[in-house]
Amino acid sequence: MRFSNIIVAVDVHDANNGQAALARAAAIAGDDGQLHLIYVRYYLPTRYSALIVENFDQQERDEAMATMKTWCARLGIDPKSVDIETRRGRVRDEVLSAAQRHGADLIVIGSHQPSLSSKLLGSNASAIVQQSPVSVLVVRASAG
Repeated sequence: MRFSNIIVAVDVHDANNGQAALARAAAIAGDDGQLHLIYVRYYLPTRYSALIVENFDQQERDEAMATMKTWCARLGIDPKSVDIETRRGRVRDEVLSAAQRHGADLIVIGSHQPSLSSKLLGSNASAIVQQSPVSVLVVRASAG
């Protein structure tokens, strides 16, 4: 099966696994596929609004976008050929929504090695795998 419309879900604070996922997705998509790179920012309750600087949301979004564009360039992927976005909310919900919105046939997730606590409590990758209507590939950076 050839995948051609791929959601790549990354955490911009986990460069190794994020870049590994992006590289793997680009290899799968080849020259004809479409990549949709997404980073989901943590939901901030409105009660925190008085505690953060006025332009925090825009600054956080801009930094995430710049990081993802840098990763593309570093991997030899033209950032203009990738649909890059950030969302704010629950990772599982936003990634699955993006997959539906873009008509994706594969979700690629960069994920760290699970710890005991994440095995007990669940992780974003696990939730996406369990609820996704399309194939999901979980990519981890090599340990070497």
